[in-house]
Amino acid sequence: MRANDTLKGLAIAAAMAAAATASATPLSYYNGMRETPITKFSKADMELMSKTVYGALDSGADGVKVSWANAAGSSSGSVTPAKDPKGRAACRLAEIENRYKTLLGAGSYIFCKNTKSKTPPWVLVQPWTEG
Repeated sequence: MRANDTLKGLAIAAAMAAAATASATPLSYYNGMRETPITKFSKADMELMSKTVYGALDSGADGVKVSWANAAGSSSGSVTPAKDPKGRAACRLAEIENRYKTLLGAGSYIFCKNTKSKTPPWVLVQPWTEG
């Protein structure tokens, strides 16, 4: 998987989390995704977010928030890593918050180490909504 595919995966995951609060109608689902921070991010924002997420998953302490901000723009965010709720040794939970100007998006996701390739270092397995 290429790095660009990974960025798309993170973007989709963040959009899914934002849309999860929308009602079940298709128009509401679309509107819920349309106004999320990640849909406004530049390539540089996506790279900063990805670097922060992967770094926190690699070496971040459980429960310790790691923040990022694009000094050249209006985007920022954070990731708080934790143990995998399912107890898998090669996986971690990441609570991700993203901001763009006044927009705020947040969600929890399970990532597991990529054992098939070095890029990306972590693979998004699923959003985590159970706890």
